[in-house]
Amino acid sequence: MQENSLKSSPADLTAVEAVRAISAEKMSCEALALACIERIEAQENICAWAYFDRDTVLAAARAADKAPSRGLLHGVPFALKDIIDTADMPTAHGSPIYENNQPNWDAPCVAACRAAGAIPFGKTVTAEFAHVQPGPTRNPYNLKHTPGGSSSGSAAAVGAKMVPAAFGTQTTGSAIRPAAFCGTVGYKPSYGDFCLTGVRDNSPSLDTLGLITRSVDDLALFRSVVMVLPYQPLSSVSLSDLRIGLCRTPWWDEAEASTQQLLTDTAGTLSVAGARVSDFLMPEGAAELVAAMRDVSGFEFARVMLHERLRHGDQLSQKLLNGRVADGIACSYETYRSALAALEAYRTSLSAAMADFDLLLTPSAAGEAPEGIDSTGKPMFNLPWTATYVPAVTLPAAFGPKGLPLGFQLIGHRNQDARFLAAVKAVERFLNEKSK
Repeated sequence: MQENSLKSSPADLTAVEAVRAISAEKMSCEALALACIERIEAQENICAWAYFDRDTVLAAARAADKAPSRGLLHGVPFALKDIIDTADMPTAHGSPIYENNQPNWDAPCVAACRAAGAIPFGKTVTAEFAHVQPGPTRNPYNLKHTPGGSSSGSAAAVGAKMVPAAFGTQTTGSAIRPAAFCGTVGYKPSYGDFCLTGVRDNSPSLDTLGLITRSVDDLALFRSVVMVLPYQPLSSVSLSDLRIGLCRTPWWDEAEASTQQLLTDTAGTLSVAGARVSDFLMPEGAAELVAAMRDVSGFEFARVMLHERLRHGDQLSQKLLNGRVADGIACSYETYRSALAALEAYRTSLSAAMADFDLLLTPSAAGEAPEGIDSTGKPMFNLPWTATYVPAVTLPAAFGPKGLPLGFQLIGHRNQDARFLAAVKAVERFLNEKSK
């Protein structure tokens, strides 16, 4: 990463740390904004931003300094994947079709953050319609490698410490995987927790708004704001109270040796530290989730994209047309309904299988970010958790043989995200103490 040439600055702070510093009048909103702008301008070759207006950001920060605190996120910079509507910034969906598209309203997630005092810095690059055709963004740790996708710009912006937090989305692995590739904390909440109004549909039965930050506490803070819930700091959980299942998944052989080693080493050190760690086998039928996900996401995406296909087909990439759209056109309604039923049945099976576990420990991705920016990486280690609607967090944990970040993924029980994040924080705290 190009961080060595950048001195320590307010841009290094997490969102929670920034809130404390601003509240204690140890730092101004303008100082934080300027530090983040410096990072953005110094690292333009990462190409994380689809839209950024320096003057607008500075004006908002100066106004925040003159006003009373507006809420939990007063003065905190954040970024938005460019499929999320904003009243004062264009939303281009990673496509020339919407190059000049200016919504006249904020998506609820944006409105909630503004109401809490946060400052939207701009729109981050997305793959075309949050599918598989990448944008120009590069990995902040090595510009020759992908940042992942489709929330590529959001992960790169947080990983390069341009902003402390950014929104992404996930339909298969589009938030967790890039967060892992860029050395950040990524969160896919339980399906349905975060409102998706004003966020471009991909596959409505699977889409989830996600968060990319630099700490688990930041996730909890933004989660309370987005869901318009009273903020409560995460409860303290001891590792010795946690039952953790090491879940290799049916795709374990596709994980790189460094990822396999990271997972087994992490399981061992957590066990030594007091957690009760044992192997977890996914219920029968896990491998069939791939086909079911392809049928559901394809069937829905092909229909979501009808306007663009019929009116602007010549401006769509062949990757999009030959990928999920082609899958959806080939999928019958009967197959689609059968796939929906299969996914729902597997959710029930997984819930029962996880009854004796608080967390599952599993890969975030196959390994380090692949070289090149023509692909965003393989999503097989994210697919089952998106399909089953459970919450997932990736934590940065190591560096691989190429010097790029490696993360591991923690999985919790559906619709128990506050409890889940508290347990994840216990693991994060252990990692931080271990690294000192």
